[in-house]
Amino acid sequence: MRVARTQKDLPHKNTLVLRKLKVYFQRYPGKGGTDADRGIADVEYTLKVAGRVVDKGKTAADGAITMQVPAGQKVELTLLGTTYEVAIRSSLEKDDTKLGKQRRLTLLGYELGDVDGNWGKRSDHAALTFQADQGLDPDGDVGTNTRAKLRSEFGE
Repeated sequence: MRVARTQKDLPHKNTLVLRKLKVYFQRYPGKGGTDADRGIADVEYTLKVAGRVVDKGKTAADGAITMQVPAGQKVELTLLGTTYEVAIRSSLEKDDTKLGKQRRLTLLGYELGDVDGNWGKRSDHAALTFQADQGLDPDGDVGTNTRAKLRSEFGE
């Protein structure tokens, strides 16, 4: 699962604040290939907020689901027999920290396990795969060039 690059606060009546999120379900991470190659399309989903069903639909051609959810509420997205808790983050860790690098790789769909600041084999593999996908020198070092590409791909 990959969360979209931007999250906007959308003021509503009085004090209700909605977050507009876009989640992608894809066969593989990144932007390579076509939507049909990458996206998991036409899959039924259910969105619940605070235990109540607020939306039902199908994933788009690129595997995207766009949703508006109230800030501070428990949000669950169910599809393909799995329920995902959607956690809305108010900020990201700095991109020059291990946590920041791991967070961005994970949000772009590169599986590395827990985002915990411990850089191991799975983080190395995620970094190498990202670099190869982006045409960067796959050296496993998330240095200046790779961090710049992470920011660019993530939409910062």
